[in-house]
Amino acid sequence: MNDTPSRNLITIIGLATATLIALSALPLSKLTGNILKDFDLFEDLFPAEYTVVFEADVVAPNPELSQFLVETTAKKDTEISSGCEGAEETEAVPSATESSSQYPVSSSQNYTVIAGDIENYGESNSLAKLRTALSQSSSKQVRIAVAGDSFIEGDILTQDLRELFQNRYGGSGVGFMSMHSDFPGFRKTVRQTDKGWTMRDIRTMRGSDTIRALSGDYAISNGKASTTFKGVDRSEHTSQWTRSSAMFIAPNGSSVRLGIDGFSQDFALPASREVQSVALNGATSKFRIETSTPGIIALGAFLDSDAGVQVDCMSVRGNTGINHRKLNSSLTASMRANIDYDLIIMEYGVNALSAKQSDYTVYMQALTASVNRIKEVYPNADIILMGIADRGHKEGGAVRSLRTCDAMVKAQREAARRCGIHFWDTRAAMGGADACADWRKRSLMNADYTHLNHKGGGELARLLFDAITKVLDE
Repeated sequence: MNDTPSRNLITIIGLATATLIALSALPLSKLTGNILKDFDLFEDLFPAEYTVVFEADVVAPNPELSQFLVETTAKKDTEISSGCEGAEETEAVPSATESSSQYPVSSSQNYTVIAGDIENYGESNSLAKLRTALSQSSSKQVRIAVAGDSFIEGDILTQDLRELFQNRYGGSGVGFMSMHSDFPGFRKTVRQTDKGWTMRDIRTMRGSDTIRALSGDYAISNGKASTTFKGVDRSEHTSQWTRSSAMFIAPNGSSVRLGIDGFSQDFALPASREVQSVALNGATSKFRIETSTPGIIALGAFLDSDAGVQVDCMSVRGNTGINHRKLNSSLTASMRANIDYDLIIMEYGVNALSAKQSDYTVYMQALTASVNRIKEVYPNADIILMGIADRGHKEGGAVRSLRTCDAMVKAQREAARRCGIHFWDTRAAMGGADACADWRKRSLMNADYTHLNHKGGGELARLLFDAITKVLDE
């Protein structure tokens, strides 16, 4: 019997396998300037790190902006015909004209802006509310929220910003957590497992849905639902915390069980549309939440300490931030009775950015409405609006910034000026035009030239922290 064909087949398979192994060992992205992506034959068997694939550039018309235009036009028509506003308080949408009121220029604005500095377009001293809160951080909790999109998903940026603040001012735990995560292994500061929850987020909520909070999402129990959070040894602040709490709305009443290391307690929630908070105090490295009631609404869990600084990461993938103009004021007031903020950082814009669009006036007007709404429902907080980070694309064999980045940053800075808040030019802090190529070369940015990896998030967090502390130390 002639076995030559069999030997040839084995030889071909062997050569193919050897070729794939050799390709796995080559840094293709580095050698080809990211024209070719790295290849790993054994990635599925031995993953080095949990990865998340992010969506490509937005090419379709943004439905949120389209809806804003419809609402603005309808409101103007109503005011002309009736001379009064007809919207419900929780759904109020400031018109473009109302949102563009001019704020007096304070003396703090009479200076040349240095790249990387916090710009103040308000009437008061820069970060005055945060400064006052931090002066009491040894005895009370100081809270910072970072509300954004996939740029901060997985606690990127916020994990290092939190650690920097906690190293200086004290505090422990990771703060706010949603009941469900699509990519729990992507986050390095806490281990999360969950089941039995359906998520709703602010991008796709129906107009009748009034559960619109700063986090941008909430969870609904399908019946038997649970979530467990475990501390990790990433730093001394993430291994354990001292206060474990959660906020719920129980329209038909409910019972929830909270558990921390070796101890659990059942809590009865009376039927109510009001926010109800339950908590267990005591040092712990594991927090479990359970319920068997279908329809109970979970607004989030909080892994905290009673003093020091907490930084909450509130990311919703694909969010543009403009639907925050519909935040429910009565809901946020109820939540503020339990959790209030001294600083709110808004990180949005990349999902409204397009390579073909150079005029972002409409987005600026919608973002202005959102910022003004947040100012209204969180009156005790300073607000920093982050400009977009540098975003790149291929031009031939070179990586260059999208030419429309400048227009977006200009629109965001104008929104901050109109609202009288602080602005941080993220792109300028990164190095300005074409910074994306440098950050990718230094292994700080993913191959999409849009999202930072965990290392890049740490670098940007240090830049932001330095900018904030420069103001605080003045």
